[in-house]
Amino acid sequence: MALLIGVFLVFLLLNMPIAFALLIAPTTYLLVDPLVPYKMLAQQLFNGVDSFVYLAVPFFILSGMLMQYGGISKRLVDFSSALLDRFIGGLAMAVSLAAAIFASITGSGPATTAAIGGAILPELVERGYGKEWSVALMASAGVLGPIIPPSITMVIYGAMTGTSIGALFLGGFLPGITISIGLMVISYFHAKKVGVGKAVKSRSITIGKSLIDALWALGMPFLILGGILGGIFTPTEAAVVATVYALIVCFVVYGSLKVQDLPRIFKEAAVITSVVMIILANAATFAWLMSALRGPEKLISLFYSISDNTVVLLLLINIFLLILGCFIDTSSALVMTVPAFMPLIQKMGVDPVHFGLIVCINLIIGMATPPLGITLFTACSIGKVPISKVAEPLLPMLAIMIFVLFIVTYVPSFVLFLPKLLM
Repeated sequence: MALLIGVFLVFLLLNMPIAFALLIAPTTYLLVDPLVPYKMLAQQLFNGVDSFVYLAVPFFILSGMLMQYGGISKRLVDFSSALLDRFIGGLAMAVSLAAAIFASITGSGPATTAAIGGAILPELVERGYGKEWSVALMASAGVLGPIIPPSITMVIYGAMTGTSIGALFLGGFLPGITISIGLMVISYFHAKKVGVGKAVKSRSITIGKSLIDALWALGMPFLILGGILGGIFTPTEAAVVATVYALIVCFVVYGSLKVQDLPRIFKEAAVITSVVMIILANAATFAWLMSALRGPEKLISLFYSISDNTVVLLLLINIFLLILGCFIDTSSALVMTVPAFMPLIQKMGVDPVHFGLIVCINLIIGMATPPLGITLFTACSIGKVPISKVAEPLLPMLAIMIFVLFIVTYVPSFVLFLPKLLM
């Protein structure tokens, strides 16, 4: 197993894309030690993505992109701003609220950052919040994308472990909302610190008008979760329903998209989906060989050699996943670690829905942290600000996320309350 991990790390240090390193490492290992026939690699590549549930991934990506390019983000920003702009720090608070709502439509961190941040950044800077701080807020708000359902990250975890995706979706609500509220509190105190008061003049758009404009967008989360919880459709079918709904809203209701826009949107969605599926297939091959080399058993022995206390073991898992999320993308880290951790979790008696939220939130926080933070890179590229200048204002926002993570870890009812109540 040391050889497998060593080869993988060497290829990462050589700056090879992680998706290919995940496949080349087991291939190289089998060249040295032919544990199984090579045809098993091809079989595992296929098995890694051979799941009906994974069909939800391209459709959730497509529905989110349709809403993003259909101008939905602007309507959500207007609604959030009209609602909160009367308070000190209201415009910055609107970023968190709009991101939380948009997250319930797309399930994607970078899409949430790009759509909401791009629409409101110029006004944040103009009001005096500071460019670096505003970019840090955009990156942090983007993290809500994969936490608040629907979440592509939770779909992947649910497909891998056989855990109810509906229960995972419900479990993500309270952590996502709590992080959003925490970011609003930070926005309030930052506004007081830099001297940004209430809006001098009410925005040109009223709460009532903005609510009417955003009503169709606000309806999607209720459609998705209502359909899943009501037993009308599965999470995979919900993704298709979301795509059809997005097409109707953007083409018929708002008229914000034209037929000639579709090829560009389909192409971009296909590229993103392809990247995710290649990572899933190759990471599944890596995880399969790790399992064949008794990696999970060795991991359990290692952790239990440190402590057999559940509190300590969960702390170690959190630290490990937080560090891993800084260096490896969410999908790869999920497929690499979850199969190894599940036997340990079962031995500890941790609910798989609870553990799913722990894993997903841990790795999602990595989206806003260097060196691989994808929402951080997205926000910095939009704001044209170097990451080094965003690091300091980002720290209190990361602290909020980690605080919520520890609540999720040590207060299971915080994430299990809604699934038990509604399912």
